[in-house]
Amino acid sequence: MPYEERRSLIPAELAFEGFRFIFEGITDTCKSCRLKSACVEGLEEGRVYEAIEIFSKKRFECPLHGKLVLATLRRANILVALPSGVIEGATIHYRPIECELVTCKNFQYCRPDGLKPGDKIKLVREVGPFKPLCGKTSGFKIYEVEVKY
Repeated sequence: MPYEERRSLIPAELAFEGFRFIFEGITDTCKSCRLKSACVEGLEEGRVYEAIEIFSKKRFECPLHGKLVLATLRRANILVALPSGVIEGATIHYRPIECELVTCKNFQYCRPDGLKPGDKIKLVREVGPFKPLCGKTSGFKIYEVEVKY
């Protein structure tokens, strides 16, 4: 079953619709917490999540983050660099552009947080070509594309 939405607990001071975070994994403190099943179970390490609904009436106490509130989360759409020829609505397996130019201003799109090689992604919309062109090879066109996985 594909991941759509789930309820989880998030820090109250960061609780707003649109709040995005990368789940870094379960800590030792979380492993023995009574809130673990409602908080971190079901989240995948290294993925980007976005809060789409906040339920702020009840607060829960967390030894790491202080006050928590219930929120509905979904995996966030991600902006990624893909070679030319993308078709909106298509589903592909993600292959990052092979590049090690970490100083390139577009590098964060070539290796975005939250995506792993081989992930099945759906191309939501093409944002447009990057300018300047790829710094790795002269004239290599890459496009900024919003994807969901």
